[in-house]
Amino acid sequence: MTYSALPEDYAARALSLCIMQPTVSGGDAGIFRRLHTLLRQLFPRLFSLCSCETLGGGALLLHLPGTPEGQPLVFLSHLDVVSPGDISAWTHPPFGGETHGGYIYGRGAADMKGHLVALLTAAEGLLSEGWQPGGDIWLAFSCDEETRGGSMAAMARLLQARGVRPAFILDEGGNISQPFSLTRKPFATVGVAEKGWLLFSLSCTAPRALEELSRAATRISRIHPRARLCDPVLSDMLPAMRPLMNGRDRFCLSHGRLFHGSLLHRLSRTATGRAITRTQLSLWKQSGDALLGEIPTLHYSASILPGDSAEALLRQVRRCIRRAPITLSVQCMEEPGALSPASGPAWDALCTAIAVHFPGTVIVPSLLAGGTDARRMEALCPQVYRFSPFILPQDELLRVHGIDERLSLENLNRGVAFFRQMLQA
Repeated sequence: MTYSALPEDYAARALSLCIMQPTVSGGDAGIFRRLHTLLRQLFPRLFSLCSCETLGGGALLLHLPGTPEGQPLVFLSHLDVVSPGDISAWTHPPFGGETHGGYIYGRGAADMKGHLVALLTAAEGLLSEGWQPGGDIWLAFSCDEETRGGSMAAMARLLQARGVRPAFILDEGGNISQPFSLTRKPFATVGVAEKGWLLFSLSCTAPRALEELSRAATRISRIHPRARLCDPVLSDMLPAMRPLMNGRDRFCLSHGRLFHGSLLHRLSRTATGRAITRTQLSLWKQSGDALLGEIPTLHYSASILPGDSAEALLRQVRRCIRRAPITLSVQCMEEPGALSPASGPAWDALCTAIAVHFPGTVIVPSLLAGGTDARRMEALCPQVYRFSPFILPQDELLRVHGIDERLSLENLNRGVAFFRQMLQA
């Protein structure tokens, strides 16, 4: 596959070089500036035609002017990556950007420098052909998505103050998934809504601190919000899955009120199904050691189903510790986000691009667990979608944020072709 005047392997070489920049979230701002310099070198035509602003510790906002009568489009990505963890566990260096067996390996290959490079390569190729955008194109790249920082929110406020009203906003989130629970075939999940998010910690400095925290943890473990089918799962997601279901499940879905319990039971058999039917609260880390003089601390995370409330869940947690000498600290609290429509011109443009580049794929509006930068942009327009144009089966998804993260060259090239079409939507 070629991209106009760009060499066939241009995207692969660009992704390899970007992976070599260890832009770990929360790291030194200098490494993000070096990535900015590299992007300018890799995509010179795009950067020469864009106005470019740097915000915070390394976020980047590009504005490519289009014709005045066209409606703006906004594409999101993030420049930061999570820590590689134990480097010795990697088969190939996490910041080596090496290619082996048709895959580019390295931290950020799939999340989400591959998405970033595919988007920029598509824009660079189109511009080299003399393409003129039909409306303004905004490219907003945050530097702290992995730590839920504020750089994308700052760019959202900037666009809002400038009166930008885009036709749609496209971020990461969904992909081409493997079958789960009710389905028998792969499908494209496009995020149209996100669950809320709550991160908090409990610490104790009193005598018998570990016992106090253990009792609190036991009480918190009894918090079990009711499982249910809500929008967009009931209105959009499950109906879109109908062609993928067997006869029994299609019948249950067609009589949803009657078989609500059966659908819930079937979905609850997989982690993916539970994620879209429950508010989930879990202990994800504990730290400190009373014997060593450190403060014992429990760290919790919760994803909040639409219709539930992060604040209400926090009140339940407070009731569990109200008589204990325990300090509650909230690191992040976001209520469930807005629901974007699975219809209209923006949705149709996205579905057309998916159908062209992933033929035969059923497109499923999806509820995501939460945490994308798209949440920060919801005030700009109601059409906010989350999709990366990559086929990521379960074994590939497990590598994201894990060991030996990678992206296939086929995925990367298909991503470039997908973004070429979306930039011209």
